[in-house]
Amino acid sequence: ATALSPPPPGARPTPGAVPAEADANVVAVFSSALRRGRWRAGRRLHAYAVFGSVEIDLSEAIFEYQQVVIKAVAVFGDVRIRVPENISLRGTGGGVLGSFEVSPLDSVDSAAPVVYVDGWAVLGSVEARPKRGKRVADILDRVHDKVDRKLRRHLGH
Repeated sequence: ATALSPPPPGARPTPGAVPAEADANVVAVFSSALRRGRWRAGRRLHAYAVFGSVEIDLSEAIFEYQQVVIKAVAVFGDVRIRVPENISLRGTGGGVLGSFEVSPLDSVDSAAPVVYVDGWAVLGSVEARPKRGKRVADILDRVHDKVDRKLRRHLGH
């Protein structure tokens, strides 16, 4: 493997590859918070549910980076994460009188995004799994088409 080849799906991001600072925080305290639709996933996302619920739906998100880390913490609450079916998904964490469940996925495409879910649940739950029928390639194709059209318009072709 060369230095430029993508990491194997099970590998953790190398130290410094993903910044420690979150690109976005999704917080629910005695409430619910939702992030879905067309949005830029960034490299790191923190989700906190305290006596509340957080849903993060990446099924239509724009993946600008190959590696995305989600830190999910649920205390008397729940965090639900949905991803496209054709990416890789990994999770490390645990539950204290709660559940931490990440359905591992291995994409056949080595260039597909890899989402890592880290965290813990205390008297609550963290769950990450694929959303049926949603595939990241379809979305990437649409984004590339849009960019191509803008470039052509800009260049006057």
